[in-house]
This record gives sequence, C-alpha cells and structure tokens, in this order.
Amino acid sequence: MSNKNKVTVKIMDRDYTLVSDDTREHMQRVANYVDDKMRDLYVSNKKLSTSMVGVLTALNVADELFKAISERDELEKRLNSPQYELKTTRDELDAVVAEYERRSKAYEQMIQEFSRLIDSSNIYETGVAQLKKRMDKLDMDLRAREENLKKSREEVLEMEKEFSSKEPGSQMIDFDDETTK
Repeated sequence: MSNKNKVTVKIMDRDYTLVSDDTREHMQRVANYVDDKMRDLYVSNKKLSTSMVGVLTALNVADELFKAISERDELEKRLNSPQYELKTTRDELDAVVAEYERRSKAYEQMIQEFSRLIDSSNIYETGVAQLKKRMDKLDMDLRAREENLKKSREEVLEMEKEFSSKEPGSQMIDFDDETTK
C-alpha cells in the first residue's frame, strides 16, 4: 500500500474527504483556495446555485491555470534560449554603437569645419593686416606729397614775390592759366 494522505476539507459549508500523495497541508491550501473563489462568486451573485458557482469557479481557476502555463512557457523559452537574450542585447549594443559612430562622425565634421573657419579667419586677418600696412604707407606717402606740394606752393609764392620786387613793371605769370597779364 502506498503512503496516501487523507484529509477532510470544508468547501461552501460541505465536507469533502481528499486522498492524495500530496501533503495534508497542500491539500488543505488547495481546498481553501477553491472555497475562497467559490464564496467570492456566491457573494457577488447569491442567485447562483452551488453547482453553477462550482462550474464558474472551475472556469476561473482553469483560466488562471492556462494563463500561468502560458507565462511559464514564455519564461522557459527565454530561460532555455539564452540566444534570445544575447540577440536582444547585441541588437541594443549595435544600436548604441551605430549612434556613437554617427555622433563621432558629426563631431569630426564639426572639428574640421571649425579648423577651416579658423584657417579662413587667419587668412582674412593676415589680409586685413597687409591692407592696413599698405593703407598706412599710402597715407604717409600722401601726407609727404601734400607737404611737398605745400612747400612747393610756398616757394612759388616766394619766387613770385621776389620776381615782382626786382622788376617793378613786369608782368606776373599765372601758372593756372599759363597766360600773361
């Protein structure tokens, strides 16, 4: 004879005797679970018969069982298939690497553009400095020529004065018209 356990449980105020290889505690826990489920249904609709409450409880428990089995199967697939996790992780890593490479290229392009702008700026500044030097030289040349022109005019006026004072009746030469008076 095998070691079967026997326990009397109460479901919806009726006694049931259970015999199983499971422990008495396990059988009592299962009976309490079924009793709780049946009472919940009965409390929500007191017009249901005990057999209807039993069928609806069985359907609800079967639904819970199928959902638990489906969830367990999915977990087993994931657990038994480390390739799934590895592939997911690799896909995520590939996406991160691709984003890193995209940003690195953009950063390199920005650095190249910045260097090009600095070079252009240096060329521009050199050109501006050369133009400023040239302009300063031209300005100095112009001032020197203006000074020479001023001196020349003063000399011409001096000469005219000298010339007019030496020859009292002589005519003055107008350098602007090149005609005599």
